[in-house]
Amino acid sequence: MLEMMAFGVSAVCVLLALDALVRTLAKRPPESTPGRRLLQAARVLGIFLLAGTLATACRRGDNLVTDILWMGMFGFSGLLALEVAQALGLWAMRGLGPAARSDNLAAATAAAAHTVAIGILIANVFGGSSFAELTIAVLSFAIGQATLLALVWLFRCLTTYDDRAQILLGNVAAALSHGGLTIALAIVIAHATEGEFQGTWPALRDYGIALCECLVVWPLRQVVVQCLVLRARPQWLGGELDRAIADRADVGAGALEGMTYLAVALFVGALA
Repeated sequence: MLEMMAFGVSAVCVLLALDALVRTLAKRPPESTPGRRLLQAARVLGIFLLAGTLATACRRGDNLVTDILWMGMFGFSGLLALEVAQALGLWAMRGLGPAARSDNLAAATAAAAHTVAIGILIANVFGGSSFAELTIAVLSFAIGQATLLALVWLFRCLTTYDDRAQILLGNVAAALSHGGLTIALAIVIAHATEGEFQGTWPALRDYGIALCECLVVWPLRQVVVQCLVLRARPQWLGGELDRAIADRADVGAGALEGMTYLAVALFVGALA
């Protein structure tokens, strides 16, 4: 236990130092505003998740130097994946990055949630002790990230309001809803990528089957939250929840929706 803790703490320190070096080389301004600090807090959370995976999945105990080398290889690859995926995610939500950095707290909340989701996906796959496992990790993460972006877009097409527009306007309720959905989908996708690699087709087949768990999220939103909690009439699209978030910017309703997504993802994962 103490040995694993030592590996984990060392991995956290090295990854944080590398992340600081990346920010310096990229000439990014210091995290001196609330929006930038929120984004950095999400990166730190992702780094801790990755460090935990490195300490448990890269360490075989046969050779200390070999274990450290594989931790470094997977750790560097994981940080690179975080950097690329974060930039891709902010690009997909056009205007979200600049708004988050200029202290639009709604945009910063949504961007931070997406960073946390990326960290979950990275920590789920970036661990191993061979180049074959590293290749599988990179491919699995690429598929998972593409799936995350696609599913968030599909689910958000079902709301009657424009998430991106509401978030850019500073609607924190919409950001909480969007953020909860993003993290919840990442949890489901991470669960779908678990298990031993048995070949390309079996892996993709099992991945698709596991993703079917996402189908329960929308009905639970429309029935459990809207009817049982908000005591409104059941509707397949729109309804009281959408009005509360888009028209009244009800932060409580946004948090309720976001937490429901997370609860469903954790509930499904616990049953699997």
